[in-house]
Amino acid sequence: MLNSNDNILTEEEYNLYSKNLILECIGKNGQNRLKKSKVLVIGAGGLGCPAMIYLITSGIGYLGIIDSDKIEISNLNRQILYNFTDIDKYKTNCAKDKLRKMNPFCKIILHSYKFNENNCTEIIQYYDLIIDCTDSIKTRYIIDNCCNKLHKVHMYGAVNKFNVHISTFNYQNSVKYSEIYPLSKHSQIRDCSNSGILGVTTGYTAIIQIIETIKIILGIKIKLSNKLLISDLINLTEKQIKVYSTKATCEKEKNLVKYELKGMHLDESKLIKKKRKKHFFLLDVRNNNEFQEKHIKRAVNLPINEFKKNKTKKFLNKYKEKGIYLVYCKSNYRSIIVYKILKSYNIENYIIKD
Repeated sequence: MLNSNDNILTEEEYNLYSKNLILECIGKNGQNRLKKSKVLVIGAGGLGCPAMIYLITSGIGYLGIIDSDKIEISNLNRQILYNFTDIDKYKTNCAKDKLRKMNPFCKIILHSYKFNENNCTEIIQYYDLIIDCTDSIKTRYIIDNCCNKLHKVHMYGAVNKFNVHISTFNYQNSVKYSEIYPLSKHSQIRDCSNSGILGVTTGYTAIIQIIETIKIILGIKIKLSNKLLISDLINLTEKQIKVYSTKATCEKEKNLVKYELKGMHLDESKLIKKKRKKHFFLLDVRNNNEFQEKHIKRAVNLPINEFKKNKTKKFLNKYKEKGIYLVYCKSNYRSIIVYKILKSYNIENYIIKD
């Protein structure tokens, strides 16, 4: 990602980062890359505080912090850079004072104002990577649009009670935030700051965000490109869901439509013949929010991610002798996946065109 041929470390920094330098994946070149990197943390709260601590102690050379809020007493259970003496002070100023004492070799740039559509380009263009530590959904869409426009990596983390979502967006043409979380899905949600939160949950989330950030800087293959990590810290469960960008999906769809649609569709004459023998069950495999916006009369909404579940298989097998399943969505790519799943269950089904 960054050219690291020049040695820019001082003797004191060699001592400070001595434990980093003996790691094979870092060494002198890797530490130089870290020092040259410019990282922006958007939000100096529960996620931002541990993220900034681990960025600065790892040896990041330039750290940008953007936040317009002042510290409140209710912040102190998770925003670990601050204490009671900091209440009513600006987060950015307090964070800079604390972080400087941890590592005086990092240049800290403050943006002590609200991040919005008018200033996002001017701010983000200066940095290499963007760490999304905000609890505002509106701000996340601004980050998403700006990072995509400027080709910047968007390191995403979100927390709701003990549930965690983490992903790396816009990395080497990977998926965007808005492709996993469509704007229509969040249209009625203002922000994520109203639910309860424990400090260890934000700490866990920020640590993974920074591990993936450091790996990108060092040129190490990351795990969360085109994947969404979902963790439940109460039940200690974790899963990674594979996701695809719209561009990649469109390319796959074109190829699949070209080579695999033969025999999957019912033309009008075949439809009439089959209707005389059996009933039709129309399965709309789109997401629920797409279904709610508009759908075919009498269609049953069964999103694509439900088809691998045992209860869905039992439900479909129960009615397969009584009729034929017709699969519908606006994307042939999703229809083909469901078609193949049903075929593997020995269930007769066909794709109907939009």
